[in-house]
Amino acid sequence: MQKKLDITVIILTYNEQLHLGRCIKSVKKFVKQVIVIDSYSNDKTLEICKKYKVRIYKNKFINQAKQMNWALKNVNIKSKWIFRIDADEITDKNFFYKIKDIIINKGNISGIIIKRKIIFLNKLINYGLTSPHKTLRIWKNKTGSYQNISVDEQVEVKGKTILSKAVIIDHNLNNFWWWLEKHKDYATREAESYLAFKKKNNNYKTSSNDVTKVKQNKKFKIYYKFPIFIRPVILFLYSFIYKLGFLSGVKGLVFYLFQTLWYRMLVDIYIFKKRFNK
Repeated sequence: MQKKLDITVIILTYNEQLHLGRCIKSVKKFVKQVIVIDSYSNDKTLEICKKYKVRIYKNKFINQAKQMNWALKNVNIKSKWIFRIDADEITDKNFFYKIKDIIINKGNISGIIIKRKIIFLNKLINYGLTSPHKTLRIWKNKTGSYQNISVDEQVEVKGKTILSKAVIIDHNLNNFWWWLEKHKDYATREAESYLAFKKKNNNYKTSSNDVTKVKQNKKFKIYYKFPIFIRPVILFLYSFIYKLGFLSGVKGLVFYLFQTLWYRMLVDIYIFKKRFNK
């Protein structure tokens, strides 16, 4: 690709020296600008930013949604398109070639949905409910903002979206015990998000043409209708058998045991404890 696409990449960071250089290298030569929004890292994250000559902004972290909305409001982004990628993710080999035609020729499109795959214990998970999954990560400047939720946040865009064949890979290099601790935190936030949803009398609306938010709607409107502590088992069987997660082998089994059964059971435990404490 000779000409850089009119895209600004935004990366949120906090102590991401292990991943950041790899992420920047996967996008920098294809886009006009890379911006890092840092939450006051105390490792070599900022040194890596300077090495690759990317713009750096600092803001206190509350959650990903608030951090992204701060960036969209306070950073002077001049490109036509914005692409959000996490520091531990990389684009696949032909990512930008797959979105080039949409960027250049699809004038009526405001958002681009891509596929995200996960590498777990050095195994690319190609089957199941979670990997791959569809996520809206690229949108026209000034058309998007993030939902005010603490987990599974998605950008909401004004206008039409399109599903592309482009893929990003989530390959976190930290060990399995780090992964478990991270998901314990996610479970707490997921439980709080669900309880906040219930408090609002299920007032949750979503656009029918947005795949990512339709999936969120299914989570709140369908998954949480199943009995507590039973629904994680149902979700695991759905993901591992019906969605063919078993085709990812032994590591796929370990992944879905923890990603669906263990994680969702932990969410239910937190929900139960919150209700019981009341």
